[in-house]
Amino acid sequence: MKTLNRLRGPRVSVDNDRCEVYGICVWEAPRLFQLDRDGRLRYRRQLTETDFAQAAAAARSCPMQAIMLRGLSEVSADE
Repeated sequence: MKTLNRLRGPRVSVDNDRCEVYGICVWEAPRLFQLDRDGRLRYRRQLTETDFAQAAAAARSCPMQAIMLRGLSEVSADE
């Protein structure tokens, strides 16, 4: 099971070399991702716990797999 790392917090990063600016992430998480008029992708790096589900959906739906979520730690099912 994954849990949010309380020390560093959840973060989003985008590999701009892979991103083709399809904009699917904007549909999945409009509060986190935006396409500017100049065609650049803008996004919030720091997430709150409530934003995490949308960020995870955006990462899963990215056809180029350019979105990474960081700040998670593995926790065993016994904890």
